[in-house]
Amino acid sequence: MQSKIVITNDFDALKLDLEAKFDTSSLRFFISNEFLLENAHDVIKEAYIAESSPKLLVIMSKIYRVEAQNSLLKIIEEPPKNIYFLIATQSKNLLLQTIRSRLILENLLKSKQRKTLEINLKQLDMAEIYKFLENIEAQERSDKFGKNELKELVSDIVVKALEIGFRFSDDELSYFYKLISLVELNAKSPQILTPLLLTILRKGRV
Repeated sequence: MQSKIVITNDFDALKLDLEAKFDTSSLRFFISNEFLLENAHDVIKEAYIAESSPKLLVIMSKIYRVEAQNSLLKIIEEPPKNIYFLIATQSKNLLLQTIRSRLILENLLKSKQRKTLEINLKQLDMAEIYKFLENIEAQERSDKFGKNELKELVSDIVVKALEIGFRFSDDELSYFYKLISLVELNAKSPQILTPLLLTILRKGRV
């Protein structure tokens, strides 16, 4: 058993694989769409429960808030006896460099292909953005696109942008996460997707 980051877009398959490899008493899962500071506190609390045998704390989330990651740094660097961590993410670039530098990396992305986005981030321009937003608004009006779909779409756009070469600062990633939080406050898709896509348009790739 060792601490590591696992890159995958099939969290269910990873969970089943871990349950098959390890005794359930040695596993603790922390699964969420958005890993918040309160989630990090739950992980830390669990880590400090004394164990006589190895225990793996498995964190699975599509989005990791910067402040939540920062709160884990110390315990990942100096874990209590018999405590190990596995952080599952769709892209290593969604995690802070300070987290990545403390854990080994395992890439399982080939196991499942992510669905294709209906927008070309490589050739993004204002016309492409306008067309995309119109399509999403039409889906909203037909009740085929709700809060969960919008949050997942934002996550997929950010992950795809990272994969094709865009580089964002911690502040920019934190801003993207805040956009997702606004979805819960009933913000509509143009209010969420417009600033996200304009940031990507201005950013350019490296």
